[in-house]
Amino acid sequence: MSPVNQELVEAFSAKAAAVNAVVQEAPSMSAALQYVLDVCESKTPAELLADEPDAEQGPLGPNKVPTRVKRIVAAPDLDDADFAELAEACAQKGVLCIRNGLRKHLAGIDVGLSRAELGVAGSGTCLMNTDNEDARLAGMISEIHVILLRKSDIYPDLPSIAQRLRERMNQAPATYTTLITGPSRTADIERVAAVGVHGPLELHIILLED
Repeated sequence: MSPVNQELVEAFSAKAAAVNAVVQEAPSMSAALQYVLDVCESKTPAELLADEPDAEQGPLGPNKVPTRVKRIVAAPDLDDADFAELAEACAQKGVLCIRNGLRKHLAGIDVGLSRAELGVAGSGTCLMNTDNEDARLAGMISEIHVILLRKSDIYPDLPSIAQRLRERMNQAPATYTTLITGPSRTADIERVAAVGVHGPLELHIILLED
């Protein structure tokens, strides 16, 4: 495990904040999981942007579509022990916690939780292993995407992760690797910037101690 370079941590945090990501530090995994639940409870209800017959519908949201009554946290990347801890905490608050079957909730979920393979300080970017479809969906259909990143996994710039990318590409005939910098945004329509059109409205990055 690489030692933590505090200068890289500070540079990453500054660059990520500059592209509208929310950066938090957590002393432990338990603290990070509690943060995820707090974010889910404090946000407005998720809007159902597609037909989902089994979902209990609430009042109309800002886009004039029904909201989802049951809040959902999707955490496909967590190991068994961490997922069990999060699921128990969610159950106590009446929040559904899932790790697979995200295709059943394509209308939208509240919070998607992912793990980053590494971070790039030069741009505030997180590199994700998204070979698993549920891992891809957690970062696409959630209104808020939360990424866990260990401080020791932060690299200076893109050239410094070239070898890691080569290793990823050689792991299997086909791999899915995602680079995420800030929340989803586009200016395709009349050059007007819009957030959340192709993905989450918010990106939160939790920096974990080793």
